[in-house]
Amino acid sequence: MASITRPGLPGRTERVIRRDLRLSTTDAMLFSVMMGCGEAYFVAFALAVGLGELWAGLLSSVPLLAGALLQLASPWGVQRFQSQKRWVVLMSGLQALSFVPLVIAAALGAMPGWLLFLTVGLYWAFNLGSGPAWNTWIGTVVPASIRPRYFASRTRSAQSVLLVTLIGAGVLLQLGERAGSATWVYSGLFLLAALARMASTWCHTRISEPVPMPPDSRRVPFRAFLKGPKAVSGGRLLLYMLCVQACVQVSGPFFAPYMLENLSLPYTAFAGLLCCSYIGRVLAMPLIGRFAKRYGAGSLLWIGGLGILPLSVIWVVSDSIWYLAGIQLLAGVLWGCYEVATMLLLLDSIPANERTSVLTTQNVLNALTVVLGAACGAALFAALGQDTRAYHALFIISGVLRVGTVVLLIRVHKPDLRRITPAITFRTLGVRPQFGGIDRPIIASVEPDPDAPPNGEPGSAGVADEPRG
Repeated sequence: MASITRPGLPGRTERVIRRDLRLSTTDAMLFSVMMGCGEAYFVAFALAVGLGELWAGLLSSVPLLAGALLQLASPWGVQRFQSQKRWVVLMSGLQALSFVPLVIAAALGAMPGWLLFLTVGLYWAFNLGSGPAWNTWIGTVVPASIRPRYFASRTRSAQSVLLVTLIGAGVLLQLGERAGSATWVYSGLFLLAALARMASTWCHTRISEPVPMPPDSRRVPFRAFLKGPKAVSGGRLLLYMLCVQACVQVSGPFFAPYMLENLSLPYTAFAGLLCCSYIGRVLAMPLIGRFAKRYGAGSLLWIGGLGILPLSVIWVVSDSIWYLAGIQLLAGVLWGCYEVATMLLLLDSIPANERTSVLTTQNVLNALTVVLGAACGAALFAALGQDTRAYHALFIISGVLRVGTVVLLIRVHKPDLRRITPAITFRTLGVRPQFGGIDRPIIASVEPDPDAPPNGEPGSAGVADEPRG
């Protein structure tokens, strides 16, 4: 069998490469099963066991902080094991075990709030704790020459499984609720999620590790990106992203309680709305990729950055399920623009040997802003009476706060409107979207292929498991 070599990577046979890629795709599909019948229904489960709307809303944000803090131990863990792969396998296995308390509690039909927060916190700790190492490892597994085609195929498979799983779980929960045994259905779903993650971990053990430790990796103080020349290239973008996150989280954690409790939507409708956001991404991603390649990630960031400003506000217009589905489709497209643009700009502005260090620290700050925004939203929600008017007030306040981020967006990039406006109006209308979009970018300690679309392990940096507005 011929050996295929890549610059900077040891030679591997074509058979080994094909096996690794097949296992990685299987891993992504299994990860999607875990997300679709586990992570996506954490908030719904909290409501099912009697946790109030206020605390259920915080459940989708506060535990993220534990995961982000554990990320700080990732460089130590990788050095300790002298392997990115071994650290990822350990974190993935522990994440599968984090479902055990949920399975037991759901079978019993009750779970104390503190235990639920602790369990979900551990889930996110192990999930995000593996993120930097996984992104570095997968960058050495997939040859640069085949990344565009492979990651498009991988993501298409993962998102297809995720959509089916979300709908299937929603149908099962709806049937369980009618039969008066919804918590037993949750127990079965969480057990399936744990088994899927364990199978995903097995896939990790079978994938090769061409470069256990990337060369020339170094830790960089985050403050270096907030002043001096690096602030111009990457620091302004990081600051903008943190402010956007804080504004979004004022209302973001409360969309799921709003749908399930205030609007009393059935589980099937709730699952359908979750899927609409993914469908919007999938349909728009080829167009987003073409636009970014032709006009630049900075221009794409303006489309996403301005587009997400009113998303939370327009939720107050109507509670029609079809109207909300339309909002979710639009939100998927606009958040797709924002996420792809920010990641392309990060890859361009942060050197590969500093990327893992900087983004690990940035993820901690991101989690802090998530908690800060959610805490402010929770305080406002409690003060306003926890009713429909309180929800609508949060959505409007979040939209107003987002307008202030435009000042920071101007410092990141000044687009040439005379160049991109005709393209948005006329040229892009002739492009027919095709399935094969990409949901999450890779953050790897290898130089990215300039023509390769970004991607990554579903959920490695937090999933869009609920409408963010």
